[in-house]
Amino acid sequence: MKMIYSMDRKYYKKNVSFNTVLDPQNELRTIYEFLDKDRLISKNLSRISVLNDNYTDKQCEFSGEFVEEQEYEYFKCFLSKLKRINEKFVARAVKEEFDNEMREIKQHEEKMQEEISKVNHHSGPCIPGAKKIFVTAEGNIYPCERVSEISEVSKIGDIKKGIDKNKVLNLLNIERYSQDRCKDCWAYQHCTICIACADDTKNISNKEIEKHCWKVRGGFEEAMKNYCTLKELGYKFEEYE
Repeated sequence: MKMIYSMDRKYYKKNVSFNTVLDPQNELRTIYEFLDKDRLISKNLSRISVLNDNYTDKQCEFSGEFVEEQEYEYFKCFLSKLKRINEKFVARAVKEEFDNEMREIKQHEEKMQEEISKVNHHSGPCIPGAKKIFVTAEGNIYPCERVSEISEVSKIGDIKKGIDKNKVLNLLNIERYSQDRCKDCWAYQHCTICIACADDTKNISNKEIEKHCWKVRGGFEEAMKNYCTLKELGYKFEEYE
């Protein structure tokens, strides 16, 4: 990264970004400080997330200190939006995450009031192979890096035979495995469940989908609470339009 930065700073600024995955057992304050101060990362941080427990029976556990520090940064972010404190006191990673969350809600504010068409699919899945692909050392092709490399159902082809259209269609329409539950879900248009949450490495599993449902609804509900709270306190969302 240092070499690319030194060779072409404009290219680096425009084309390089970092997705950061956090271990919730580590000290969050130290991580935020590093992400804010490192000149190669601070202005190119795209998204920050926490370890997930997909493809494992071991549940991801959060330390009390991690949760406390995370919530405190969110609180400071709220205060900065309301001009109570300067945003320079808010961790850049939290500000980026919060802005992405609010931007998505603002963009879908009018859509929330629209009637869902009779032929539809919940949001979440991408078009496999269209946005990005993940190629293993063996030459197998997967829709992204989030799925398991030992999964047959997520494998959409290889570099010799190309992409299998039927496998792509199978991953694209995962709602058919849970449609009776999905069609009545209040968060239907804001779902984030895709094959990475529905795959048990052998099949698309309704059990795996159901396991993630409450997380998706809970996460979107919290985002809506944040949005409504800021709106009630007079915050204008012009920056997200």
